[in-house]
Amino acid sequence: MKQFAPLFIAPFFMAAAACSDGPAENAGEDVDEAIEDVTGEEQGTFEEAGENLDDAADDAEDAIEDATDEPPR
Repeated sequence: MKQFAPLFIAPFFMAAAACSDGPAENAGEDVDEAIEDVTGEEQGTFEEAGENLDDAADDAEDAIEDATDEPPR
């Protein structure tokens, strides 16, 4: 069963990576905009955190693809 785990996990990461801006980055932008509206200061902290999460999802997707590739003969 463990050998099939990547097949169940991969679609999640593929969907997360399919957008130019990932869902975490978009959520971070929304939070940053709300903070900017209240404080009047632009920081971008949450957008950057979202970008990091999206990058981690991309890396995980690549690792899953590498793990499920057939070994060379």
